[in-house]
Amino acid sequence: MSQVRLLPPITGALLLALAGCLGSSRPARFYTLAPLQVRDGPGSSANDATLALGPVEIPDYIDRQQIVTRTGANELVVAEFDRWGGSLESEISRSLVATLRDCLLSQQIAVAPWRSAALSRVGPSYRAAVSFSRFDAIPGQSVVLQGRWELIAQSDANDESLGVREATVTEKIDGNGYDALVATMQRALVRFGQQMADDVAAVTRLAKAP
Repeated sequence: MSQVRLLPPITGALLLALAGCLGSSRPARFYTLAPLQVRDGPGSSANDATLALGPVEIPDYIDRQQIVTRTGANELVVAEFDRWGGSLESEISRSLVATLRDCLLSQQIAVAPWRSAALSRVGPSYRAAVSFSRFDAIPGQSVVLQGRWELIAQSDANDESLGVREATVTEKIDGNGYDALVATMQRALVRFGQQMADDVAAVTRLAKAP
């Protein structure tokens, strides 16, 4: 006659709890660097010039859906559950376009992503190619953004480089968690975009001078 062995109540409860843990996982959270409201593309009536932003290049180590942070000089941490809502390159591009549009509105310079190719041909046209060498953070400390841009004057005849500029932006993270970290990354991008806008405005003013 076979015997049925019953597990003690405590052991059975532990096994059920373990099975519940193994059968569920933490839901992923998704973040964006783009502002909540993004203006429409440039119009053609009141603009003296147009600026196409792109291409935007980012380092390979952050070119992934998961958010990448640093824990030291050489160690990177890839978040399993905290991710970008789209490609990081697209998030950065949209944020920079929005910042440049706001900053250059008073200069009557229209701004659009270079891939759209929907730029008006009112006045001279420019393109800004951007390359980032670093864009990461140490949680609870700071975000560091390093990059460069080349401003190019475009015409039917040829394209002329108007110079290359570099900038490094460091922003302190106020708060804990990825919400605070991403908000700080957005602030760093805005500051970088403002420096780009100052450069574009200065160059276009010289182009207008008699």
